Amino acid sequence: MNSLKYPLLAISSLLMTISAYILAPIIAWLVDADGNLPKYLRFYQTVDAPCWGADFWASDNPNYTNYELIVTWLWRNPAQGFDRWAKADVELNTLVDVYGNLNIKDTPPAIGGWFLITCTGYFQFSMIWPTKYITFVTHIGWNLDPIALHYSHPTMGNLKVTPLRFYLGR
Repeated sequence: MNSLKYPLLAISSLLMTISAYILAPIIAWLVDADGNLPKYLRFYQTVDAPCWGADFWASDNPNYTNYELIVTWLWRNPAQGFDRWAKADVELNTLVDVYGNLNIKDTPPAIGGWFLITCTGYFQFSMIWPTKYITFVTHIGWNLDPIALHYSHPTMGNLKVTPLRFYLGR
């Protein structure tokens, strides 16, 4: 069963994440003119945007240099290429079972709750817990909510290892 290999993949992903936080300021210098890292470093790059970030990243951070955009984008999405490599073998038409509320969200204003999605040996558990000052976020398993919500996304099936993330605000 695929969920039995999740602990090994999760530990590997956490180690890759730690290395991404450490190496981002160094590997940012290796980004080419198209916004890509060399092939041997692609485990550190996002699969759905160049290394300087998605379109919104520069407008959200107008005072950042290109170097700062790259480093902070790599920190925001650490080792996403590795998580893509460890992705679930799923398609948009994969049958899934959904429990909980798929309408939760961690972007302000956050909507608290949880959901569990299961299919063919894979799972995704997500929980959002907004408080008065801090919003807590948990995502573990594989990225299956695009299947459940019927939309295609480049990160569909990616490994998800976010036992606890938080940000100030609601």
